[in-house]
Amino acid sequence: MPAAEADGLVAALEAGAVAGAQCEVVELDGMAPASQRARFADGWDGGVTAVSEALVGIADREWSRPRRPVGGGL
Repeated sequence: MPAAEADGLVAALEAGAVAGAQCEVVELDGMAPASQRARFADGWDGGVTAVSEALVGIADREWSRPRRPVGGGL
């Protein structure tokens, strides 16, 4: 596999892992723990949104981050 192709694969895997985490976080919207729902309802959903947006930013940053060449080349 050419180094550039390997580098692209690594970038895709990193961004994909973060995107997968973001998908799991989004599913928590409206899912405050039943025992604390009244206490956390408004803040819970706001927190889910904030974390989801942060994870999207991380995935985007990982995908576009410059990478060192694979294989020891300088």
